[in-house]
Amino acid sequence: MSVESFFTRSWYGRCGWTNIFFPLQPLIKNMVLNKRAKFLAHPELSYKASVPVIVVGNISVGGTGKSPMVVALCRLLAENGYRPGIVSRGHGAKIERPTRVYPDSLSKDVGDEPVMLARRAACPMVVFPKRDEAVKFLLSTTDVNIVVSDDGMQHYQLNRDIEIAMLDATRCVGNGHLLPIGPLREPVERLAEVDFIVSVAENMTKSLETLKLPITLAPLVPTKLVSLDGTKSLDCHEAFAGNSNWHIMAGIGNPERFMATLERLGLQKKNITHQWFTDHHSFEANDVPSNGAVVMTEKDAVKCQSLDLSNSNVWYLPVSLDLPTSFQQAFLAKLNLIKMDHSHE
Repeated sequence: MSVESFFTRSWYGRCGWTNIFFPLQPLIKNMVLNKRAKFLAHPELSYKASVPVIVVGNISVGGTGKSPMVVALCRLLAENGYRPGIVSRGHGAKIERPTRVYPDSLSKDVGDEPVMLARRAACPMVVFPKRDEAVKFLLSTTDVNIVVSDDGMQHYQLNRDIEIAMLDATRCVGNGHLLPIGPLREPVERLAEVDFIVSVAENMTKSLETLKLPITLAPLVPTKLVSLDGTKSLDCHEAFAGNSNWHIMAGIGNPERFMATLERLGLQKKNITHQWFTDHHSFEANDVPSNGAVVMTEKDAVKCQSLDLSNSNVWYLPVSLDLPTSFQQAFLAKLNLIKMDHSHE
C-alpha cells in the first residue's frame, strides 16, 4: 500500500491512525486562518489582474473534478464572447519560469493535466507554481480577457474575483479535519465564503447534505472510448456489454470515481481487474498490460501516448461536465457585475 493510500484510508474511512496528530490541530488551524487573514487585511500583498480571475479549487486534497470544471467554464466563456486563458501549477514537472502549454507539449515538461486542458479547452495556457506570475505572463503574451486558474484556492498571492470550490459527492470533506489528520487544506467553514460550490454528481448524497450549503450538482458526461493513438472510437455501452474483460488503470486523485463512471456505463465488476497508481504517476511501458483490453483516464493517456506499447487494445475515456442552466445563468450574471467593476477601475 502506498503512503498516499495509507493516509486516504484514514481520512475517508474508519481507520483513524492520523489521530495521533490531533494535539497539533489547533496550531495548524491557527496557521491556516492567519495566512488567509493576512492577505484579506492587506490586499496590496496580492496581485490584482486587469481582467477577471476565476479560481477553480477545493479545500481538500485529491481529485474533485477541477479539470472538467475548468474545461466546461472555458467553453461557456468562449460561447459568451470571452477570450479565456488558463493558468495552472504544472504538477509533476520542474518549471522554473512561466511556460506556455500547447496541445503537443510534453507532459514531462509541463505536467499531465495542463496538456489535457490545453487540448480540451483550446485556449491559451501558462503553467508556473506562482499563479500570480503565471497570470502576468499570460496577459503579457496573449489577448485573453479573462483568466481561469486550475486549482490555487489557497494561493492568496493571486487576487480572485470568483471562487468555485469543487467537492467530491462521496468523499465530501472526509473526517472534517485539517492535514495531516484529515484531507482538508482549509477548515470546512471556508466553503461558506466561496461564490459557488459544485459537486461532480447526478444526485445529492448524504455527505453533501450534512454541509447544509447551496451545492450545484454537475454530472460527468462520458462520450466514447478513444484509442490511445486517437485513431479509433468505441461506443461505451457496446464496448462494455456482455462478458468482455477490461483492465482499469488510473493515476489520479480519486480513482474510485473513475471506476464508478465505468460501472454506470455498463462495465460489470466481475469483468474488471484494476490497478491504481499515485496521482500524477509517471507511467512506464511495463505499467500497461501487454495484452487484453485496457481503459484509462484522459489525463493518464496524455502520458501513456508517448510510450512504446506492444498492446494496441488500450483506450481512454474523455468526459465533460454538464453545467446546469441555473449555474450558467448565475455565474454569467456575477461575471457581468465584476466586468462593470473592472471597467470603473
